[in-house]
Parts: sequence; C-alpha cells; structure tokens
Amino acid sequence: MFEGGGGVGGLTRQPIYAQIKRWILGQIESGALREGSTLTPEQELADRFGVSRPTVRQAILELVHEGVLARVRGRGTTVLPRRLVYPVGRLLSFTEEFAGQGHELTSDVLGCTPIAADRKLAERLGGSEGEPVFALTRLRRVDAEPVALQHSYIAHRYVPGIEALDFSRASLYRVLAERYGFEIEHADELIRAGIAERSEASRLGIDRGAPIYRIERRSYVSGGRLIEVVDSVYRGDFYEIRLRLRH
Repeated sequence: MFEGGGGVGGLTRQPIYAQIKRWILGQIESGALREGSTLTPEQELADRFGVSRPTVRQAILELVHEGVLARVRGRGTTVLPRRLVYPVGRLLSFTEEFAGQGHELTSDVLGCTPIAADRKLAERLGGSEGEPVFALTRLRRVDAEPVALQHSYIAHRYVPGIEALDFSRASLYRVLAERYGFEIEHADELIRAGIAERSEASRLGIDRGAPIYRIERRSYVSGGRLIEVVDSVYRGDFYEIRLRLRH
C-alpha cells in the first residue's frame, strides 16, 4: 500500500515506516482509534499494508516514545490519552496554540481589574510601587477540561478601559494588537517543574501536590519595551514539552 508512487496523503517522499506512523495518527485523530483502544497486531498491519513487520514495529515504537501509544504486557499496544504539546520556541497566545486543531477553547475569568502594584510586581514590570496594573486571571479550558491557570499583568496606563472587555473567549494578544496597537515582538520564558498548591489544584481539578509546569513569560513590543508579565500553571498530566535537538 505504501511502496511505489502511490503512498498515502501525498507522503511518498517519507520513509514507509513514517507513512504508517502518520496513518496511525490519522486513525487516532479521526476517532477510529480511541483512547484506551488496542492497536491491530503488528503482523496484521504488515500484511494489510504489504510491508515487513519490523517496518510496522518501527512506526509503533516511535509513537510509544512520543507518548501516543503504550505497549502493555498481555494487552498489546494501546492508545494513550493525548497530551497537549507546549509550544516551546514559538510566540503564540493560548488561543493560537490550538488554532485549527478542532478543540473548543474557553476561559473562566476569575479576575479582570486594575490593582495597585506591590513592590515585587512593580519591579517585574519596570514601574512604580502603587501604580495601577491591569490584572487578568483566567482558568483556561480545552474541550471543557481545565488545563492551565494564567495570571497576566499589564501597566494600566497602556491599556485604559481594558477591564470592561469580556475575556472568556477573546484573545488578550489580539485585543492588545487591534485595540491598543501593541504587537508582541518577542518574549522570554522561564519554565520550572513544580507541584500544585491547594488553590491551584482546586481550580485545575487535580490533586494537591500533583506535577505542574510553572511558566513565567515576559512579553515585549517593538523597541524592547516590556508590555506584559504572565505567570502560568500548566497541568503536568495534560502537557508535555518536546524539543528537537541537532548535532
């Protein structure tokens, strides 16, 4: 099925095992293979596609290493719950992370108001203690499941009136660009492993002490001006970080 000029979905330039890998992923994305279901045995797949069993095994093992499949003794190869990939190295808003992926994105707005900056927040934003700062706290959901808790801070003088907007679905970055003329040019991020505190666990629907990622982002506009500081908590059981390393 995969050899020769035919291929599947225009993948003829890829190795055969990579085409099989893409086919399996397509079965998962379409719902033909659901979470917890068992993959057809290797030899049956090899016979179906007219390839060798080691070729099929290579495709499956790559998906095992990527956390898509699991080999379970006595059960065969099963489909794991899909994790979300944190976009390391890409400057994306939460909304943009999932654009075109078929997920429903919603936010519970837990706070949306100016606050007086304490000394630490003022230092982080490069402002003065007591200065009004717009503070936006959102519980981010993917397909109704809470996956991240985000606290965004912007000096209020840059975004007057922003607290009147509805951020349950709106993208903060889009609002900054379209309403206030601030295009995010680059950002610095610091990612730390951590454990969920009681209030975070309650919001995210996980156990206290469950693994999380703590992510601090500092976003800059043209000229190197700091516009936003974001403190985020991402669920460790929903997200993974992938890097491609080259020699």
